[in-house]
Amino acid sequence: MMSDNPSSQMRAFWPLLPLLVAGLVLGSTGCSQLGALEDKLKQGQRDDAEASASAEPSRSDDATPVRSLNAILADLQGGDYAKGEQVLAGYLERHPEDAVARAVMRQLKADPEAVLGRASYRYVVQPGDSYSALAARHLGDAGLFLILARYNGSTDPSDLRVGQALRLPGEGPATAGSSTSADEAGVPGKGKPAVRQLSAAPVPSRRTAAVLALPDEPLAAYRPAASGDAPRLERLQSEAVELQSKGRAEAALARYEAALDIDPDLEPAATRVEALREQLVDEYHQRAILLYRNQDLAEAIALWDRVLEIEPQFEPAQSYRARARELQRRLDKL
Repeated sequence: MMSDNPSSQMRAFWPLLPLLVAGLVLGSTGCSQLGALEDKLKQGQRDDAEASASAEPSRSDDATPVRSLNAILADLQGGDYAKGEQVLAGYLERHPEDAVARAVMRQLKADPEAVLGRASYRYVVQPGDSYSALAARHLGDAGLFLILARYNGSTDPSDLRVGQALRLPGEGPATAGSSTSADEAGVPGKGKPAVRQLSAAPVPSRRTAAVLALPDEPLAAYRPAASGDAPRLERLQSEAVELQSKGRAEAALARYEAALDIDPDLEPAATRVEALREQLVDEYHQRAILLYRNQDLAEAIALWDRVLEIEPQFEPAQSYRARARELQRRLDKL
């Protein structure tokens, strides 16, 4: 008779998990291939256990739960800054070189005026606006929604009301009749939520992350290269080359991309950046496969999320992540 104890059921289920993984990978490709993959998975578990342990820090039973960067951003977009910061800190402990995650943390912790500048102009919220939509339209990246919300003193980026007056960084548009000078009393639907339902919280782009991941770089870096930029470009490239020589590819990539944001034709950054992206995609993908084999699905999914932030069209990561999510969904139902 099967035990009613969930822990007993889970212990009984784990030995069968490699078969379920194999079934998801192979589908109906035949019993002989299924057996071969099962043997490979078991061998991989033995051979790669030490490598996985060294690649990922150990966690205690009460450690912060592993979540993907997308899930963390969802918490932050919903206004749960404290929880988001705690889980993001745990994520960064496991992935310290993740420039995008560090960019999110900077949005959460930095002085918004130090990043976006003190100069601002008034904007009246219109129906359909959201912090992510405004960040995309006025800052060039929807993933800057968090620091734009904090720039306006908001503790809940999901709560934006029609007719609400905001600050947007910069000198402001010169267009006559702009909504920046609209009469709040005349805005249709004033006081109602600007959108009925928010879309998924956007991840900052690699371009944005390259700047925000560097503590001393303001977003004012988004401007055409000028003669006065030469010392800064030299410093960014010098730091990138040194970091790359030390094997810190993610940190090196962030600096190369920050330099290319100023001068897209800059060498050696323009030549090296693509090779670094390929290196990181391959490294993270292979590490995620090891975690997947060892049934550490949450960490594997988080790494594949990272791969797709670097290279959104990398099909192997898309496929593996889908399988891992399906397997996690089935396990959650047990």
